[in-house]
Amino acid sequence: MCCVVPCIKMATSQSSDSPSKEMKAEVESFAVALKKKGIKLLALDFDKTLVDIHSRGYWTQDAQSLASHVRPCMKDLLLLTIGKGTFTAIVTYSSQAGLIKEVLQKVLAKKVAKKVYVIANTPEFMTRQGMSDLNGKEAHITAAISAIEKEHKVSVKDNEVLLMDDDLDNVRKAVSAGHYGFHVQQNVDYSSFSSFETMLLL
Repeated sequence: MCCVVPCIKMATSQSSDSPSKEMKAEVESFAVALKKKGIKLLALDFDKTLVDIHSRGYWTQDAQSLASHVRPCMKDLLLLTIGKGTFTAIVTYSSQAGLIKEVLQKVLAKKVAKKVYVIANTPEFMTRQGMSDLNGKEAHITAAISAIEKEHKVSVKDNEVLLMDDDLDNVRKAVSAGHYGFHVQQNVDYSSFSSFETMLLL
């Protein structure tokens, strides 16, 4: 039986509007560490993780206004992990999957944005789950893994998944399911990834 280290980490760094090359290098080093650790799927929460606000699942403004809230460090994380061949999924309780895809296309090149799986609480997803209790983000992660296996013929094991989420309960449930998990606090930024990498490689 494989033992997975519970990688729960509080990120507590200062924000920066104009990150230096050195700061961006922290994220790149983390993306390299994901490959070294054997992480095949990075599952990233949307509200208060990819973006710095909570859309409440019914954002009424346009995609551009929401895209302005995407954290630069998380945008770079998406770019770097996808560029290094790590599968990436947005796993969210929001039902606005189309809006989230638009946001991704606003901040990433379209060919990159298309590679990000968006697993949201759409009516189709909820009907397919057939339950109200999704056990944190586990149903979303399972759906992402199924899509990867179907489209790429790649098997993803429990200990090859990392969830990053602002909800500590979701992170704990992910760790209990055999995944890696990081608790993302509101002030997460480039320098937070040094701590993330240290915890990941323990």
